[in-house]
Amino acid sequence: MPSDSPRERSVVVGIVAVALITLVYSVLIAQQILAWFGIAIPLVLLYLFWRFVRAHERIAAALED
Repeated sequence: MPSDSPRERSVVVGIVAVALITLVYSVLIAQQILAWFGIAIPLVLLYLFWRFVRAHERIAAALED
């Protein structure tokens, strides 16, 4: 996955970190693996929406030139 800037890379690292922390919490503390999906799936969907918006911004910028 190529990224344009260090900010995008830090967003991906942040999402992965939150996902791992919630996985560890749901398995070790709450002992309910399915609780993790309630947190991880919205994070993944938010990330995909963010990538969708960024792609549209790039397309619009390319059409302006």
